Amino acid sequence: MSLNTDHTETVLDGEPLVYVRQITVDDVRDEITQSEINAQLDALGDHAALYAVHNEDGERVAIFSDRDLAFAVSRQNGAHPVSVH
Repeated sequence: MSLNTDHTETVLDGEPLVYVRQITVDDVRDEITQSEINAQLDALGDHAALYAVHNEDGERVAIFSDRDLAFAVSRQNGAHPVSVH
């Protein structure tokens, strides 16, 4: 899995910043159209925690079911993740 960091310009130690925040399945249900993913969301429940990764413009570039995974994949893609609430 990779992040779309093409439009991420703010940098820390030479790495673009991305912001990780907790969301719920209900927050993104209407935006996801693939039936296979929707079935997985149904299994999680509407209030289950997900973790969205955003670029500096607030554009969501990825969604993960695990916070640690969101941070790890961000780092693997050359970005510096920070947590926001």
